[in-house]
Amino acid sequence: MAESSGGVFEMLWDCAFCGTTALLGKTNRYCPSCGAPQDETKRYFPPPGKEVAANTSFDGVDVKCPACATPNGAKANNCRHCGSPLNEAAAVKQVAERSNKPIAPVAPPKKAGMGLGMKIGLGAGVLLLGVIAVGVLWKKEVTATVEGHRWKREIAIESLQQVNESAWRDAVPSDAYAMSCSKEQRSTKKIPDGETCHTKDVDRGDGTFERKNVCETKYRSEPVYDDKCRFTVDRWRRARGVVAEGGLDDTPAWPPVALRQAGTCRGCEREGARTQEYVVALGGPKDAKFKCDKPESEWRQYKQGGKYPLQVRVLTGGADCSSLKP
Repeated sequence: MAESSGGVFEMLWDCAFCGTTALLGKTNRYCPSCGAPQDETKRYFPPPGKEVAANTSFDGVDVKCPACATPNGAKANNCRHCGSPLNEAAAVKQVAERSNKPIAPVAPPKKAGMGLGMKIGLGAGVLLLGVIAVGVLWKKEVTATVEGHRWKREIAIESLQQVNESAWRDAVPSDAYAMSCSKEQRSTKKIPDGETCHTKDVDRGDGTFERKNVCETKYRSEPVYDDKCRFTVDRWRRARGVVAEGGLDDTPAWPPVALRQAGTCRGCEREGARTQEYVVALGGPKDAKFKCDKPESEWRQYKQGGKYPLQVRVLTGGADCSSLKP
């Protein structure tokens, strides 16, 4: 944003004693009709086209005489009206800036109140949130009986496969092959496209104001194109799983793995992630059934046929397995 001066002009003020209007703020420190001192709080900007250029040098923001409240130039040592010293005088209050920058239109406010459809929708939303909250928080305690134990261990088997992917040219992996690229829009950039200018009037605090020309650069958006590439790469992907499972009487163990072909060739296999779960099957009132996944060390502590307190959600009937303790 660039600013340049458009000249210095006099503020205006109206005499509150005799009613004389549009007095010059710098030239007329006193009302020429009745002699009343200028009230700096009554200064105002002249209407467009009625500006009067200031022909005096800028002395700094006026100060108000602490004895008689008359505004004086900043370089004055004593009040021009009553002669009091101005060493403790405070600066006069300045008028807020005035700008001719266009103001965006404001949409008219909508009428207060909600339509019937909106009220129904809002009520339904509140009701739904209430139901969800109740379903999550409202629980009751039941006595659950251990009916069984089950464990499961699985090893994922991955194979090296051809995978089709795409990326911008600067992000294409080094092992890509069978690649084809085409121009596509990747982003946008801002390009300078002229200026928007307006003026603003700034109160200088001495009965004058400076008109400043303010220009801001306008921008337009322009698309940025780049090469979008589609290619094939060899990547390890899950192909199958090998599972071992059993009950409380079986010692949990990982299943044996037989790879169809080891190595790094396309179609070769390797072991992937290992997962395990230990589930306690429970029976509750009215033939309710529950399953809780527990750590192996805790899983063994639940006795077959044993009875344990369990929190159950009232609305959904789901078990809060964190409440089940051995």
